[in-house]
Amino acid sequence: MKHTYIEVFDLGDSVICDICGADYTASNESGGFLFGSYAYCPKCAVESLKAIHQYNEQKYIKEFCPPNLSFREWCLQLRAGENTIRMIMTKNESN
Repeated sequence: MKHTYIEVFDLGDSVICDICGADYTASNESGGFLFGSYAYCPKCAVESLKAIHQYNEQKYIKEFCPPNLSFREWCLQLRAGENTIRMIMTKNESN
């Protein structure tokens, strides 16, 4: 029998880069962008921009972090209070 489980994790005010996993919770560094639904930190944004242009994928950059905001503040604004991650898992279980 197949069962689907949904686990919800509350991140609070934590901000982690979706690409490299760097923790920006206590950082005031500005930069980065939203590529699709992934938040690229300032470092990953610089490292990835050349390849994004090379593959003509700049249309997937939805928004850049404004220079007057830290990456952390910007990510929290993007979340608009929805600070959770949902993981959907399926398990095959026998009775």
